[in-house]
Amino acid sequence: MPVLLISSLRPLVGKTALSVAVAQRLAQDGYSVGVARLAAPEPDEAARTDARCFAALSLSAERKQQPLSLDEIAKLAKEASSPDKVFIFELPVGFPPGRAIETMRGVMVLVERSADLPVDKIAALQKQLGPAFAGLVLTAVPAARAMAASGRLAQRGIPILALLPEDRLLSAPTIGEIAQALEAETLFGDGRTEEAIERLTIASISADPGQAYFARLGRQAVVVRYDKPDLQLAALNADSRCLILSGGRMPLSYVSERAEAEGVPLLITAKDTVAAVQAVEDLYSRSRFGPQKAERIAQLADEHLHYDGLLQALGLGQKS
Repeated sequence: MPVLLISSLRPLVGKTALSVAVAQRLAQDGYSVGVARLAAPEPDEAARTDARCFAALSLSAERKQQPLSLDEIAKLAKEASSPDKVFIFELPVGFPPGRAIETMRGVMVLVERSADLPVDKIAALQKQLGPAFAGLVLTAVPAARAMAASGRLAQRGIPILALLPEDRLLSAPTIGEIAQALEAETLFGDGRTEEAIERLTIASISADPGQAYFARLGRQAVVVRYDKPDLQLAALNADSRCLILSGGRMPLSYVSERAEAEGVPLLITAKDTVAAVQAVEDLYSRSRFGPQKAERIAQLADEHLHYDGLLQALGLGQKS
């Protein structure tokens, strides 16, 4: 019964995304797959969010929406006997890799972002784990740096399973995350808070209604002052996914009515425009993975993941 452990040296590098991508590919190839998030030593909302994501995608090993304890995961790994059953366990940052290998008797894939890559630490971990180190998956790799990153790792003998490129959708925060960062009141957000926002646009300060400007940029969130109804309507006309109204006051009633009719959330924040933009921009380097991004990570994995190498590390073969 193969066990794949997904680990990292740093948080927010893409462990959950990779867990989902590998699980979906294995399931597509006919394997029975269960994914679980190992609980952190301290209460951790991020771990609970990951567990809910696995459950929402029908990948959860125990059909639970909560992280599992080490004892629960060890029991799962021990009791499963089918060679066609694969478990994928996502580990919290800081969990000792050697202990994970010993307890769960699996192989480990390390996930890291390409920025400030800790090559020495990765090489040390590879040496420590030996054959149980299946390889490295590098995420958010700029196209211009892919060759250099690959060469640097190859010089140290670190096996690469994937160089996943930068991707706007995978980095995008959800409307709910944006609202939380802005401490905003959300109007008309029912059913939309999990939608990812790929672009953030600042409305102009001129009298130009700006509809052509907004339409050129596509699906986006628009930051606009509460007292600029012409710009707010222009943004709504251009299929904006939500409006962020800075200044802390409600818009005019006809703007609210239009947004409600079209199901476009309004986020009312007391922050000024500059502070609102800064708060949202910070999210693009630390947004969490969610079910709405599953299709995109599957596409990237199909294009860039050395799947045969991963199967070999797990002791599996391609199913016909």
